[in-house]
Amino acid sequence: MLRSKRLIVASHCVINQNAVVKEEARSPGIMKAAVDWSYEKGYGIFQLPCPEFTFLGPERPPMTVEEYDTPEFHAHNRRILLPAIEQLKVYQDHGYTIVGGLGIAGSPSCDPGKGVFMRDFLELAAENGVNIDFFWQIPNTADGIFDPDNDNSVFGPVTAGQQDDLHKKSAGTKSKEGNQL
Repeated sequence: MLRSKRLIVASHCVINQNAVVKEEARSPGIMKAAVDWSYEKGYGIFQLPCPEFTFLGPERPPMTVEEYDTPEFHAHNRRILLPAIEQLKVYQDHGYTIVGGLGIAGSPSCDPGKGVFMRDFLELAAENGVNIDFFWQIPNTADGIFDPDNDNSVFGPVTAGQQDDLHKKSAGTKSKEGNQL
């Protein structure tokens, strides 16, 4: 059997930049460096739905965390996340390891430290016993290139309760796989 039984949970636009607000796209299609890294590590990529695309469509304007932090958007997030959480729970219950998440630094929805969707995702995961406690991120840089050896691409440990501590770095600590951060 070739299955690694290891998954990384990725923001939708890691695999599909076509869902991103036009002005914010960091790649024409996929975030190749992140996909290549996942492949090299033997991780299956579990793609989350894009909350902004499903809430406002492909021609939406750029918005802020504050503009998305509404009861309607939170309800939408929970509605689209529930099937994903249920599927992740099945994986976990069958011996698969969720090695962590891959978010988008600077995104009002998918930033691991402040994103509205990520907050809802982590809360719903915790409520359902799905363990996701470490995040990497596509950096908010001009090139947006993911490099797991660069601090800009490593967010670090995160839980639903800690998520509001914006971009707390974990310098000098080890990741779940023993890699120096």
